[in-house]
Amino acid sequence: MANSQAMKFSDFFARISRKTLPLLAFLAGTASSFGAEPTKVACVGDSITFGYLIPGREKSHYPKMLGELLGKDFEVRNFGNPGKTCGDYPGEKGRKRWYGDNVEHKAASEWQADIYICNLGINDTGAWWNPKLFSEGYARLIKDWRGNRKEVPVFIWTQLAPDFRGPDGKATFPGNVFKPEFSFPARDNGSAANRPTAQKLLEKLTKTEKLHGFDAYTPLCAHPEMMLPDGLHPNAAGARRIAEFTFAKLVTTKLPGIKIKNPQPSCVPSKDKASIVLKNPHDTAILLDGASLRGNGAAVFVFENATVIAPGKEITVALGGEKDQLDPAFPLVSSKIKSANGVKFVPARK
Repeated sequence: MANSQAMKFSDFFARISRKTLPLLAFLAGTASSFGAEPTKVACVGDSITFGYLIPGREKSHYPKMLGELLGKDFEVRNFGNPGKTCGDYPGEKGRKRWYGDNVEHKAASEWQADIYICNLGINDTGAWWNPKLFSEGYARLIKDWRGNRKEVPVFIWTQLAPDFRGPDGKATFPGNVFKPEFSFPARDNGSAANRPTAQKLLEKLTKTEKLHGFDAYTPLCAHPEMMLPDGLHPNAAGARRIAEFTFAKLVTTKLPGIKIKNPQPSCVPSKDKASIVLKNPHDTAILLDGASLRGNGAAVFVFENATVIAPGKEITVALGGEKDQLDPAFPLVSSKIKSANGVKFVPARK
């Protein structure tokens, strides 16, 4: 009798367990996802990070736009301070030129971000330039940001953003290299001569400090229209472009414990079949680099150059042009694909 009752209770609890354990596991997972903290991204740097002189700066600085691209699983904060350097130069102490002497550095360090992104280096190349202090000061900043968390990823610009200032009619580095109508009135205060050395030191820092370096020059160097009238600071369009190529760098970098979504777009032909429209219905951006459009036969259009579709936005690829146009700052054009009939979107290989 006792054994019979024990068997019944055992069967009862077994049946309850089979039904409730999956539910409990689901509820636990749901509670965990709701309570998950967003990944913290600290954008540290100078006036370019701050969004200096951009009309409607509160909505148009690049960290704000980067946060919109990354989505709700990320919290992006702006710790930019105009005019700051990564080198600690004694003659500039009175002006608190070194980023480490300012409240933004303290706040960024104390926040203990999961990712740091820094654009410093441009302001270092002026009259106070000192290669030794440049490298030493940057290393001290990085040490403060990481604290005891030695593996925290830090991204830095190793190719600095373009400086379109310079003597009229003369090519500086990178300087005034475009048509006369793209000349800017300001001058580069001699910093052009020191940029090549600064960028070599930045590349070296990525190895000694185990950083992730990336190029801010190439995506912007053909776009003086993305600059404010001073020829150095980006306007809102330039800030968005910085957000896009920063997003592209994050997506394509393997970051242990950090997952950045990169969903797929919908692909539809335009009504007149003369173009393809890629739409992003998701709440995070889509990086298209490495993905392609494939038409009939061998006709292929491969995306590159940090081509990004923001959440809720779309991009269009015109078909049958004279030549491919792959810079996403301009309208995209495919020369090989002539018609939208049968065109398919092929995701990038992982």
